[in-house]
Amino acid sequence: MLIDRYLARAVFGGIAAAAMVFAGLFLFIDFVRELKQVGVADYTTMRALLYVALNLPQRLYELSPSIILVGALLSLGAMASGSELVVMRASGMSIARITRSVVQAGLLIIVLVALLGEYVMPYSVSRAQAMRVQAMNQSVMVGDRQGVWSRDGERYIHIRKVLPDRELRDIDLYELDAFGKLKSTTHIERVRPQGQGWLLSKVSTSLIDETGVRTRFRQQQTTDRLVKADLFDVLKTEPEDMSARDLYAYANYLQQNNLDADVYRLQFWMKLFTPVTCLVMLLLALPLVFGTQARSGGAGQRVVIGLSIGIVFYVLNQLVNHLGLVYGAPPLLSAALPPLMAAAIVMGLLRRA
Repeated sequence: MLIDRYLARAVFGGIAAAAMVFAGLFLFIDFVRELKQVGVADYTTMRALLYVALNLPQRLYELSPSIILVGALLSLGAMASGSELVVMRASGMSIARITRSVVQAGLLIIVLVALLGEYVMPYSVSRAQAMRVQAMNQSVMVGDRQGVWSRDGERYIHIRKVLPDRELRDIDLYELDAFGKLKSTTHIERVRPQGQGWLLSKVSTSLIDETGVRTRFRQQQTTDRLVKADLFDVLKTEPEDMSARDLYAYANYLQQNNLDADVYRLQFWMKLFTPVTCLVMLLLALPLVFGTQARSGGAGQRVVIGLSIGIVFYVLNQLVNHLGLVYGAPPLLSAALPPLMAAAIVMGLLRRA
């Protein structure tokens, strides 16, 4: 329908404009903050700018509910101020019909937000962190997405996976002699911190000399020397930066090892409910726009309204989530309660409208 396409273009345009404003603002703020590190080793201004740009998807994902609310208020508010919504209603379109058109337009944006959080953000954040540490510490050499190389004297270490609790998986260690010839290779299936050292599991070592290659296997061994602490900064991943798949897998791993997995369970459910929150914020724009004050106000007033609501919801959401962790509430309940309460309020406002 022509009106559906017209509303979709308006909503897309408003949200895109809000996203660009938010992106520009946080690019500037983060870049100014990052300038303090420029000059450390090979960390240049261009690398600082690249680091900030790679972190931008994370910013947009975290702010997506507020961006959608502000963008919808701008676009629909402009239509209300120009009496376009009044004309639509006079032609026989109900508020429910307008709401359906807006939701149809917003569903594509919400799918894009979900893809941003699941695929783009985890990858870009990991690349940003790896690039930054590599520039500041030349002993670290970033390889592919799933691993990192590190040099410690004549030892080269390739780590394919680092878990958030500093457990390492699938490690290859190559050691050279004083003439640069390979003298041993070691494959380690798992490494865990133990006191001031490391506990190695399933260690297979091949010693190379003039007589040939000798291989030995140990189920477990300990060592004080393996990797430097700053290596963990390369693949360090906070729960909020992980994809839903990784959060689910790691939470199960913690649970199987009798460790506390509530933080990762909570982040998993929060990520699943982010599209719901975005939809609620989109719907919230409608009763605000149909209000007399919102119709008569300018774009600046609508931006202030959207930002105020976004900030209040963000604070309350964080408060409920943290209180849930403190008091042992189920992670699903802690993650679902704020968006579902907001949805109930929005439905009430729409019915009144």
